[in-house]
Amino acid sequence: MKRLFYCNRRVFFVPVFLLIFNLIIVLKSVYAYNGNITKITGVYINSSNGTVNVYTIGRPFYKGYLFKKGYKKFFILAFGHSILYGTGKKIDKPFKNVFSVSYSQFSAAPKYVVHIVTRQNIMVKPQIKTINLGNNRYKVVIYPLVVLSKIKKQKNKSFTPVSHVKFNVFIDAGHGGDDPGGIGPAGLPEDFVNLSIALKLRKLLNAKGIKTEIDRTSNINVSLVRRATEANESGANLFIGLYCNSAIVPYLYGATTYYFHKDSYGFAAYLENYVSGRLDLKNDGVVMDDLYVLRFTDIPAVLIEYAYISNPYEEHLLASSTFRDLIAASIANAIYKYFITDNTTDKKIKK
Repeated sequence: MKRLFYCNRRVFFVPVFLLIFNLIIVLKSVYAYNGNITKITGVYINSSNGTVNVYTIGRPFYKGYLFKKGYKKFFILAFGHSILYGTGKKIDKPFKNVFSVSYSQFSAAPKYVVHIVTRQNIMVKPQIKTINLGNNRYKVVIYPLVVLSKIKKQKNKSFTPVSHVKFNVFIDAGHGGDDPGGIGPAGLPEDFVNLSIALKLRKLLNAKGIKTEIDRTSNINVSLVRRATEANESGANLFIGLYCNSAIVPYLYGATTYYFHKDSYGFAAYLENYVSGRLDLKNDGVVMDDLYVLRFTDIPAVLIEYAYISNPYEEHLLASSTFRDLIAASIANAIYKYFITDNTTDKKIKK
């Protein structure tokens, strides 16, 4: 009996040892990976100015999502291709009107996603700013208490009316080629949706007498650097990026518009309100975000994510050519009204 017990124990310990050994190998492979992984070295709360500060080695790539669970309201900032150094943490009541801030390694191989989650008392996306600290180090500052709709518009800026014949729009049809973007639950690829809407938008703007440039007219991959460079060299007055939103969870929905430079905020807010209102989509907010095509364009630039392709219902809408017609028409009308017919609004157009 004693020998039999010893043998059974050895048989039991062999698979346990192999499991632990394999786990160590996996963890080592995760942290030894030297590809395009962003290392999140610290998350700090600054109670004095009401900010969450995320320090990284490597340029961070992130997406923000709002969602409700019962009466609770959350904002998730998901860092893609990222590894969190150290363990996650939850901080209760860091600021007034913010119930908690927590962060953790949401998933490891192969996606490596880190989540920063704020539980808020209002359903609004915080302002987010990425600061380059040099030497491949960055700081992402989250302002949970800043409501973008309350940002004051710049005053005393001169506006010179531009005729629609001279007005030029650069259209960015997001993704393409070997980069399909988000894929809907039924298999609808984002790059197809974006290109379809871009071509429709170009036709509608041309019909209104507005000149257009476009970064792709077929299913090809255009780098972000090339998109920004072509926009700067096009002589356009406005850059507009056309994209779908996508999330890990399927129940998020609505339209979101992004901008980076201050002179783009006015039209970003107008476009978000106009498109979401005309299409009866949830207004998911106007967000300042350090997106490459917005940061490195020398003209007013906005990027609209008109719906969540990861949401089964909105994917169904995006699959409809009629609905894509409506999106293109709403964007075209917003551009025409804001820049051509509404000359009473304080705007600045770079020539």
